[in-house]
Amino acid sequence: MTFRTVSVTCVVSAISIFGGYAMLLLSLVRLGRDLNAINVAEPIFFGICATSLVIFWQLAKQWQAIAVAWSRTERTFVRYPFHKSNLKRKIRFVAAALLLMALAEHLLFVANNVSYMLKEIDYCNWTIPDPVMFFFAKTFTTTFHTFAYSLPIAIYNEYIVISMTFVWNFVDLFIMLISIGIAARFDQLRDRVFDRINSRTPTTEHFWEQIRIQYVALCELAGTINRAINKLVFVSYANDTYYIVLQIMNANQEQPSVVNKVYFCYSFAYLLLRTFLMFWYSAQVEHTSHGTFRLIQQVPTAEYCDELQRLQMYSKCGASLNGMGVFSVSKRIGLTLTGTIITYELVLLSYREGSSDQHSTTVSSCEPWHLT
Repeated sequence: MTFRTVSVTCVVSAISIFGGYAMLLLSLVRLGRDLNAINVAEPIFFGICATSLVIFWQLAKQWQAIAVAWSRTERTFVRYPFHKSNLKRKIRFVAAALLLMALAEHLLFVANNVSYMLKEIDYCNWTIPDPVMFFFAKTFTTTFHTFAYSLPIAIYNEYIVISMTFVWNFVDLFIMLISIGIAARFDQLRDRVFDRINSRTPTTEHFWEQIRIQYVALCELAGTINRAINKLVFVSYANDTYYIVLQIMNANQEQPSVVNKVYFCYSFAYLLLRTFLMFWYSAQVEHTSHGTFRLIQQVPTAEYCDELQRLQMYSKCGASLNGMGVFSVSKRIGLTLTGTIITYELVLLSYREGSSDQHSTTVSSCEPWHLT
C-alpha cells in the first residue's frame, strides 16, 4: 500500500491530469471572447475532473496512514457485543449500481453525439469518405480547432474524455462509500447503547466509559478522514450544483430525435440521483453521530454518572464532513443547496439570450466540412 511516485499507476494518472488541463486550455482558446456562464461547461468539466485527480494524487500519499487508523478503530466493531453489519454488501451494491449507471450514461452520450452527426450529415447532404475521421473531428472540435487532425491525438482525446468521465462520477461515489463506512460504525455504537438501555439492566460507569472511548475514537477517525477529503467534498458539491442548474436551463430545449430525448432525460435523472445520494450519505455521518446523544436522554437519573456526562458532551458535538470549512454537510444544508441552485438559475437566465446559439439543437449552417 506504499505510495510510489514512479509507478505505472502514477504515470497513467499524470497522463490523465496533463490531458485534462490541456483540454481545459484548448476549450478556453476556442471559446475566446465568446466565453460566458453557460458555454463554460466544457472547460469546467475538464478543469474540475483534472483538479479532482490532483486531489486524489495527494490523498494517495496519506492513504496508508488513514487505512491503518481506520482498521485499528474498526477492530472493536467487528466482534461481540456489536451487531454484525452488512457494510461490505451495501458498499458493493452502491458502487456497482452507480458505476453501471455511469457506464450507461456515457454510452448514451456517445449515441447522442452520433445522432447529432447523422442529422447534420443528412441536413447538409454531405458525403463522408472516412466516418472514423469525421466522428473524431466532430467529437473533439476543441482540439482540432487548434491542431491538425491526427488519429493518435484523437485516440488520446478519447482516452482523456473516458478517464475524466470516470473521475467525474467517482468523486461522488468515493464520498458516498466513505460516508457509508463511517455512518455504519456510529449506527453500531448507537445500537449497542439502545440494546443496553432496553435490556432493563442497570448501566454502570464502566459501560459508559467504554462507550465514550469508542465514540471518541470514531469522531477522531471521522475528523482524520474529513481533513483528507474535504477538498473533494467542496469540489463535488460545487460541480454538481452547476451542472444541475445547466441541465435545468436546457430542459426546455427541443430534442430533435428519440435518442437525444432519451439521453437528456437519463443524464439529468442520473445527475439528480447521484447528487441526492451523495448528499444523503454524506449527511448521514452528522445524523448518525448524534444518535447516541439522543438515546442518552432516555437514561434514568439514578444511573447518571461522570462518564455518562462526558459522553453526553462529546456526542452533543458529534462529527460531520465539510467542504474545506466553508460548509458542514448535514440534512439542513439541503435547503441551502436548493437556494443556491435557484440563485444560480436566476444568474444564468441573464446569459440565456446571448448563449442560445451555443446550445442550439438544430443545424443552423452547413459550412464545407474539411480537416487541415
